[in-house]
Amino acid sequence: MELIKKDEIVPEKKEETVLASQKTATIVTFYMGSFLLGISAEKVMEINKEIDITPVPLSDEHILGIMNLRGQVIPVIDLAKKLSIDLKVTPKLNLIVKDEEEALVSFVIEEIGEILEILPAKLEKTPDKLEGIAKEYIKNVYQLPDKLLLILDIEKIIQ
Repeated sequence: MELIKKDEIVPEKKEETVLASQKTATIVTFYMGSFLLGISAEKVMEINKEIDITPVPLSDEHILGIMNLRGQVIPVIDLAKKLSIDLKVTPKLNLIVKDEEEALVSFVIEEIGEILEILPAKLEKTPDKLEGIAKEYIKNVYQLPDKLLLILDIEKIIQ
């Protein structure tokens, strides 16, 4: 039996596998008719049910009116009309979002979906053949296993 000297022992180098940490984006999803839409969770302040809307005379067709949220007056937008979706939404659910300047706006939506974690690298351009919705308000699309998620461009919608 041969003895090995201490200085002859070379530690075995293991190849380190560095897992590239893929950053995800959190998206709040909701339904408008047959469309699954999404907004970045950073933009969503809260979701309210059954709110009182005060109509505003001579406002744009897609403006339902204003609402009072804890003393703050917020415009209420009929998202179906703004996106040209053929759908009559009764104001049951409100999605309160903020724009770049932190101003709040309320979107009337049909049904809330899930909160999803998506990989921004897998976002795709809006397809040309998307029908039944105003494409100029769609920032990107994301292919889910069973449906297409349309990511909204909040700034364009609010303008």
